[in-house]
Amino acid sequence: MTDKETELAECLESTDYLDWKHPAIKNKADELTASCATDKEKLEKIYYYSREYPYDIYESFRYLAEGKYRASDAMEKGYAFCMGKASIFVTLCRAVGIPSRIGFQQIHCPNKDFMNDEVKAVWTDRPLPWHSLGEAYLDGKWLKLDATIPSDMADAKGKPYTHFYDGENDIPTVEGPITKDLGSFPDYPEDVAKWYVEMAEDCIETVEKARSSKVKDDDEFWTGPEKILAASE
Repeated sequence: MTDKETELAECLESTDYLDWKHPAIKNKADELTASCATDKEKLEKIYYYSREYPYDIYESFRYLAEGKYRASDAMEKGYAFCMGKASIFVTLCRAVGIPSRIGFQQIHCPNKDFMNDEVKAVWTDRPLPWHSLGEAYLDGKWLKLDATIPSDMADAKGKPYTHFYDGENDIPTVEGPITKDLGSFPDYPEDVAKWYVEMAEDCIETVEKARSSKVKDDDEFWTGPEKILAASE
């Protein structure tokens, strides 16, 4: 095999993170592409499905912190953040024979427009240092097709998609300007995957502690609901 053939073969494998042979992934891929005649058509169906898949970073952090990190986990839960959305995209591509991989970028988005308030409060104005996106190999070249934010969310925040799928050009994130490309990989590097999990665990723990502390120190809370008190007089 040539180096290129080896690279593309690696980008078709099922892995612990990118488990495209899981029935939930394979069945969805077959369903989406049943009427498609070409890889270009298949990729279009997969991209738009992955992009419109519900986005919720806080709830996704919750299941990631519980050890559910596979593409099939994100599919089972029904929502994801960049890691899960990229994983769904990549596994659906691989399930229909389109080589695909995970790309990483650093993004400048100080306002965190698409994050839940809980995560935004923890993250503040820091950049997104390891943002995940999916890449697919079509007609002899790699395309970066970011599917993180659903189009209705993008429109609602005044950041609509301005690039559309044509099988030839990249579709960048709408979250903010890309400050650095961090490489592309056939699977999640262990140190990056570990960082995602630690980030999720720390965020959930911080939010839950803050909630607990707020209730603990809230004297008004411990007086009970006013309506109930009034009704008992």
